[in-house]
Amino acid sequence: MKKTIAAILAIISFFTTSCSTTHYGSAFPNLAGNWTMGGRINAGKPCLILQSGNYLTFVNEGGNKSRGILKDKSEVIALDWEDGLSGILTDGATRINWKNGTWWLKGE
Repeated sequence: MKKTIAAILAIISFFTTSCSTTHYGSAFPNLAGNWTMGGRINAGKPCLILQSGNYLTFVNEGGNKSRGILKDKSEVIALDWEDGLSGILTDGATRINWKNGTWWLKGE
């Protein structure tokens, strides 16, 4: 009986740790904060990302908002822009290279 209880506790501990790390722990970078628009148009204008776990809110240089997700450690998706505009995180998650050719820089 003691071995069964110990095995159950070990399984629960494993899944609790795995789930919390995967969704809200160090697996996802912290993107929250001020960003700056890059590209040929509107370069240098302020942008913003709000973050709760892997759920994001993007505010672009024009003040337009989009719900978003952090798909994994290297990709974000702005769900309400351009039918789901995706961006690739680079430079230690301080740059987002958007699929439309623009980019954002963190803390600029």
